[in-house]
Amino acid sequence: MSEIADFLRARIAERRTLAEAAAEDSGMNWSPGDDLSSSVHETDSGSPVVIGPWEHLDLDVRRHIAASDPAAVIADCDAKLAVVDDLLAETHVVVEDPWYTCSAATQEHDGGRCCDDNRRGTPCDCGRDARVNRRLAILAQPFAGHPGHKGEEWAP
Repeated sequence: MSEIADFLRARIAERRTLAEAAAEDSGMNWSPGDDLSSSVHETDSGSPVVIGPWEHLDLDVRRHIAASDPAAVIADCDAKLAVVDDLLAETHVVVEDPWYTCSAATQEHDGGRCCDDNRRGTPCDCGRDARVNRRLAILAQPFAGHPGHKGEEWAP
């Protein structure tokens, strides 16, 4: 489970680093221009900067480019990292009778552990790991072309 989470964290960090570099280099908030021959970017001071000509790009394409504003990408990366952390924080099932607690539960992570010596420490039997792994695999799909992606092994 941590392998796919580590992979996701690394890919998201790469995207965030690119967005931070773009934000530092441009110092602009990106927005599409109103005419089709240029794209208007607004600097941090609020003064417009026209970059173009982009006659070959229609307004929808320029809006898509503007949606990749570094600040928006950074916020998206932060949100995805928070989702990864939240998924990994999900606990295994711990019940009042520890005999029926998930076999993978630990006191440190889940607040209890299985007392069945034959099951304790074996793979999760409450479904938590399968749920978390499936959701991490969904988050990893945009990176399926990356050499570190495990392909079918990580298919949701």
